[in-house]
Amino acid sequence: MDCCFTICSNNYIHKAQVLAASIKAYSDTSVFLFLADAKSEKIDYATLGFTKVFFLEEIGISNLQWMKENYQLVELNTAIKPFAFNYLFTKHDATHVYFFDPDIKLFQSIDFFSGFWGNNSVLLTPHILTPLPFDKKKPDENLFLNHGIYNLGFLGLKNTDVTRQLVDWWTQRSYEKCVIDLREGYFVDQLWFNLVPLFFKAVTVIEHKGCNAAYWNLHERNLFIENNAYKISDRESLVFFHFSGVDLRLKNISRLPNFRYSFADRPILKQLYQEYIDQCNEYKPDQYLSVSYFDGKYPLPKPQPSIIERIVKKLKSTLLDA
Repeated sequence: MDCCFTICSNNYIHKAQVLAASIKAYSDTSVFLFLADAKSEKIDYATLGFTKVFFLEEIGISNLQWMKENYQLVELNTAIKPFAFNYLFTKHDATHVYFFDPDIKLFQSIDFFSGFWGNNSVLLTPHILTPLPFDKKKPDENLFLNHGIYNLGFLGLKNTDVTRQLVDWWTQRSYEKCVIDLREGYFVDQLWFNLVPLFFKAVTVIEHKGCNAAYWNLHERNLFIENNAYKISDRESLVFFHFSGVDLRLKNISRLPNFRYSFADRPILKQLYQEYIDQCNEYKPDQYLSVSYFDGKYPLPKPQPSIIERIVKKLKSTLLDA
């Protein structure tokens, strides 16, 4: 069985519904939602349009309570990813599993990816494929040196021995180190995955520009419309777009300061974004945005450091900056 899944908290369900609808528009592939949040009585999860919604307590995470108490929303949403893959492989006998972030929309069938597997077990998409202009505008290449070469908003895994080794390795790191701490070299799971092609070998890096198109690779991907379909180049159609950090007012393409492009430069991109926002609104996002993350219970507030701990931290910071 081939299947797809996404992970989100209650506040992102409307975006996940757009994702699911876009997958099902081209195939009858099963689409699962793993909810990284408390189950809310305000939401009827059976009517959201997913094949099934899984709740955290049923997928077998031994460190779940610590994760809920200590991880921030984005960290927890990312940390449960290897557990979800493992659950689908072991409990649903899945053969090929595709993960998509909830703020992605597909424009082609999942069958598109079948040509990339070969004898490999992992499909990755890099943030960029060509150098960025060295013009002091954002994004620059340092963004990906800090946040990861590959964008883990998409990941394809085949059920093989290599994948099981990868998932075990990934799971160990997700228990307590799926954090955002750039100073210590952590950005959820993306920096760990810089090592995957080296450690596990059986990796296909997809270099099709229609895959994981997003604000961060606009320098090499200029959308246009041909025969009522979005295309990236004369030979490449749009496969999926990642609407990361979408501005609902359509004032800016990205939240990055001094961003290189504007909607005035890219009118077709503005059309694409407007269509996406309109679809999100069809699912009445206010009903989900009003639901508090874990009802405000988690994560637990971190204890304030003592005066001595603050002095030691300041001294360490001074020495590191010297």
